Amino acid sequence: MGSSIKSPESGMSLIEVMMASLFLTVALLATAAAMVSGISATYVSQEQLIAKQKAVEALESVLEARNTQQIAWDNIQMVGTCDADNVCGVFNSGFQPIQGMGVDGIPNTADDVGPIETLTYPGPDGILGTADDVTVSLSGYQRQITISTLTIPNDPNNSIDTTVRRIDIDVQYSLNGIMKTVRVSSLISKYS
Repeated sequence: MGSSIKSPESGMSLIEVMMASLFLTVALLATAAAMVSGISATYVSQEQLIAKQKAVEALESVLEARNTQQIAWDNIQMVGTCDADNVCGVFNSGFQPIQGMGVDGIPNTADDVGPIETLTYPGPDGILGTADDVTVSLSGYQRQITISTLTIPNDPNNSIDTTVRRIDIDVQYSLNGIMKTVRVSSLISKYS
């Protein structure tokens, strides 16, 4: 009498074990890929955050110089741009290294000197100001400030508004050999 009933103590077949192993391997590889992607995104966002902070810092220094009248309104232009009274702008054209802001405290001007800026992070102990701190150079970053005048909207003569200017601050950095750019833009008025 042949019976095809399995006993409750029968085990898994080799094919079932191999299929379970395959599913487990795929799940582990997916988890590992997600972890690598997360770590990579953290690194990218850190680089982008540094670039954005350096752009905002530059904008704030220009606004502060205007508010404290450290520089005149007519100086808040690009080098080579002069007004009717021959007062010229102080901001250098093109990308500049991110270095000390000089005596005037304004980036991308003629008095910027000194070494490339650095950032200091707490080391393995998690405390800033101890011997294991990590210092990172910003040598891979460059900043450009572009100041432009605005035309008066709906003016048939395309007159220029001399009381408002547009400031674009671009910070470039290299990420895995690819240049990335972060831009911060604002309008600045002659009146604080």
